[in-house]
This record gives sequence, C-alpha cells and structure tokens, in this order.
Amino acid sequence: NIKVPGYGDRVRKTECVQSFDSPESPEGLFVSLSTFQGYGADFVAADSQRTGGKLYLNLRWKRIPKPAPPPEDAAAPTKLAIGVEGGFQVEDEQFDYEKTNYLAVYPEEALVALPNGELPDLIGMVVEGILKASDLSADEAQVLAWEEKRQVSKYADSLVQLDNGVKISPDPSTWVCAESGIKEGLWLNLSDGHIGSGRRQVGADGTMSGGTGAALKHYQDCKAQGNNFCLCVKLGTITPAGADVYSYAEDEDDMVEDPHLMKHLAHFGINMMVMEKTEKSMAELQIDLNVKFDFDKICESGKQLQTLSGPGYVGLKNLGNSCYMNSVMQVLFSLSEFKERYLDAAPQIIAAASPNG
Repeated sequence: NIKVPGYGDRVRKTECVQSFDSPESPEGLFVSLSTFQGYGADFVAADSQRTGGKLYLNLRWKRIPKPAPPPEDAAAPTKLAIGVEGGFQVEDEQFDYEKTNYLAVYPEEALVALPNGELPDLIGMVVEGILKASDLSADEAQVLAWEEKRQVSKYADSLVQLDNGVKISPDPSTWVCAESGIKEGLWLNLSDGHIGSGRRQVGADGTMSGGTGAALKHYQDCKAQGNNFCLCVKLGTITPAGADVYSYAEDEDDMVEDPHLMKHLAHFGINMMVMEKTEKSMAELQIDLNVKFDFDKICESGKQLQTLSGPGYVGLKNLGNSCYMNSVMQVLFSLSEFKERYLDAAPQIIAAASPNG
C-alpha cells in the first residue's frame, strides 16, 4: 500500500516524529513509503507492526565541513535576521552532506542500496517523490529564515499629544535625560515631550551599562494618573526613513512601527526629513551583542570535548530562535511528575498515536 507523495502530502524526512533522530543519526531516518512519516531506528519496527507498513526509505547523511571562507568574504551581519541575506547565517550552511539511501524492508530489517534498477517502477517513483518533496510547511520555513518584523502599534492612530508648548531642538548636544542628566540612549515620549534615559542593557562583555530606565518610569507614573502615554522614540535614530519606536503598553511592550511618526515628531518641532542618525538603533545594538559576545566563556572553547547522549543530555536542535523553548523543555523533563506522565508512558502514547502522525 504505497503511493507517490502528492502536492498536499506532508513528508517528514528531516526528523523522527517520535524522537530527535534525523538522517544524521548513526542509523539514519526511516521514512514510510505509505504514510511518509519519519522514524528513528528505535521506532521504525513498532510503526511497521502498528500500521502494517513494510517499505521505508532509509536516509543517511554524513556532514562534510565546507572550507572556511576568506576573512574578506565573511561579511558581518547588518540586520537582525537569521538565514537571510545580511543576517546571521544558520549552522547548516557551513556543511555539505554525503547522502546515502537504502530501501528498508520490514519486518525482515533488510536494506537494499539505492538506486537499484531491479526494483519495481512504482517503488522507484515513490522514493524519488519523497526525495524531492519539501519537509517544511510555509510557517516552518519562516522559522528557519527569520527576520525581525515590527508590528504597527494599535495606539498610533489615536495617540494623545499634549499642547504643552514643549519643543525639542534638532541639536543632539542639547538632549538630556530630565531625571539623571544622561545624554545617551534617550527616549522622547511622543505624548508629552518628556525625555528620559532607556533601561540598562547587557553589553558584549557581560556587564550592565546604559541608562536609569527614566523613560519607562515616566510612562508608569503617567499611567498611574490615568494617562496612557505609551509611545516613545529613540532620539539619535531619527532619519527620513524612520526611527526606533517603543510601546510601553502592557499589551505590546515591544519595538513597534508608528505610521504617523512624522506628524508626531512635528508636534514637538522635529522635522524628521532633515534629521541624521547619531546613535545605533536597537537592532544594531542587538547585532553587536551577538557578534561580539564572548561565547568562549560558556562554550569551553579550545577544550577537547566528548560527545554525550542519553537521559539528561538530549535537547532540541536550535533553529535560531528556539533556544528558549529548549530551556523550557529541559526544565519540564527535570520534574519527576512530567517524566512519569509523558516519558515513562511514551510506549503507550506512541502505540495509541494515529498512523499519520
């Protein structure tokens, strides 16, 4: 009961649906020619017994490191992105793969090297279809090629701007935090014209630096008085193309886009079209942190390390922004109740799972 995968079929050929096995595992990955689900060596026999599947495509990949590019070719990142031009490049791009394929026959557990001209044409067509099929949905593909995208603040259209006579000089040397006197990392509140310093940030050397958080405290004080003055712009990042805008609103609390920024700045006497950038944007600061951070302190650089596997040593492959989820999973599996419910009961859960995943 095999078929050539069609346009709507999901082919799971990069990771086992029940473990972290992949084509790079010692025995590779086994993809069912019936359901197109992928299984590690420890799970394929159980799937065969459960579904009656007899034929699997065994994918085995061996990493071959690519030569290191000359220093002048290794361009530094220019945007906060992963896997796209100008961003940080994912690890897979540093390797080529030597790929070997076999037809696995169950329950005999026999392997037939591929390609093989003696196999029926249908089997050859199914194998070719699996090899050509995409393993990723559109959403999953976006995870691998991630780029920071800021949402338009829902408060921009109805932003309150006080007619309090405050005007901001275009001369950066006159900008100063109203509370501390700090002259760098300043944020202008777009509702009342208050200038406050930003929050303290972790530097590439691991130390804290920056402002006193006066801009945030001013928002909180205004909020306590019933005024939602949540949008602030980072002075020094204003150019005709835009600027860094942050929303302190509890339901946003993130960098945002302000489609009316030119009008909001003009209210305080700032002509956005003649402004020049004098400070790094938040994205540029984040890039600097990623590029310059001394990871050797936590990665035991230069030491001969031994690969470990087994309970307590297994984690998720980092897709670029999945490290936080990995940490949460490690914490969950450290709880005895969680392990009893899901790890100890894994054989029963897997046996009751749908054959189609």
